[in-house]
Amino acid sequence: MFSPPEFRTEARMLEACDFAAFGFAVHPTGDRFIWGWRGRTVGCEVATEQGRAWLRVQAAPIAKGNGRIWDGTLTASQFIPASVRRPKLLAWHDWTQGTFDYRAELTEFADGPVCSTDPFLRRELDLPDEWWRSLRVTLAAIGDVDTDRVTLSQSYLDRALPTYLEAPNVPTVPARWATAHGDCHWANLTTDGPVVLDWEGWGRAPFGYDAALLATHTMFAPETEARVRIEFAATLDTPEGRFAELTVLAELIQTTTRGDNLDAADELRERARCLLRIGTGSEADIAAANPGQPC
Repeated sequence: MFSPPEFRTEARMLEACDFAAFGFAVHPTGDRFIWGWRGRTVGCEVATEQGRAWLRVQAAPIAKGNGRIWDGTLTASQFIPASVRRPKLLAWHDWTQGTFDYRAELTEFADGPVCSTDPFLRRELDLPDEWWRSLRVTLAAIGDVDTDRVTLSQSYLDRALPTYLEAPNVPTVPARWATAHGDCHWANLTTDGPVVLDWEGWGRAPFGYDAALLATHTMFAPETEARVRIEFAATLDTPEGRFAELTVLAELIQTTTRGDNLDAADELRERARCLLRIGTGSEADIAAANPGQPC
């Protein structure tokens, strides 16, 4: 989903990928690698004795890899219900080399294509009704999971919402928390199922966070965005849903200050201003003004 990192990081991560493949007795099937943000992770398709699989390696400076993201895939395999379609974790391994800790994860291969190679959907998708029904059921099942993992902390909300929404008096305490996938965008959903990929960041977040994240990442495909908002209207067209959407907007606006998602910067800020004007007003009035539509 991201471009390869600078040369030294790329070489180090590819060497770690080769090391992990040897340890798992698997063989990369090509030279196409999927990179995470700034080369923190790298993944590729591999061949095993049982068939296709996916190898993913993540790295962190020594003693800084024992957090939420580090254990996401492993803990998801232990606590997320089997009814939630996701690649099964087959094996994992940790090691240290030089000044970095590494974790390699071998998972089942997701045969279906992802909805988008970019987290933001940039073309319209015509997905069947069953796909949407399955996604609603999936997000509800995730939301019911009892966990102490944290996707977004209260301290982050207290800091980020006033700063990146440019609204010093904006409320920062959600009315309700729920468990979220935490990265529910179009590059992590397949066109069949959907199968949900990339579980490193799952945990507690403001209620409605996953639906808000998906809706916001659909701003470049207005017809599909309208479908998202209709399918999740019971969540998004509520004060809780608008709080979750403001949270997502603050996060994404923050990324623009680091030089990411610059093509979305103006739209993100305009949507934030619109939602701040609505606040927690009457759901009926808002729905009448904008049925199934964003601001």
